[in-house]
Amino acid sequence: MSSAEMRSRAGASWIRPVVAVLGLLYIALGIAGFLTPGTAAVGHETSRAVWIFSVTPLLNLVHAAVGVLGLLAATRRTRAIIYCWVLFVGFTGMTAYGILATALGNPEDPINLNWADNWLHGLTAAAGLVLGIVAARAINRTAARSR
Repeated sequence: MSSAEMRSRAGASWIRPVVAVLGLLYIALGIAGFLTPGTAAVGHETSRAVWIFSVTPLLNLVHAAVGVLGLLAATRRTRAIIYCWVLFVGFTGMTAYGILATALGNPEDPINLNWADNWLHGLTAAAGLVLGIVAARAINRTAARSR
């Protein structure tokens, strides 16, 4: 393998462990939510929480699925970058929904989001955006140098 190929493979090699850590954090949050008593109920109830984050079966499933997808995406650099963009789009939508649901205080809210969840989802969306941009630029810069 030539040095140019080695440099091309080295670009943004940090993205895979970062995505794996994000995946592990979301799996842990999802599993902790499932292990919390009383999570089978649906509706807006602030007493159902893991630390400061709300728990419902649907939200736990989403968090666990995001975690599993993160671990799967961490196997390849390209998948990890795509995962970052999916995080950005998906959690931007979750944040928008959460802000509306929390501000309006709908008692039939099936996801039971609170402000801590909104911050978590908003920060995750921002992290996905930043990581996706930085990793893609690092790969492009490395590829341009190897030409």
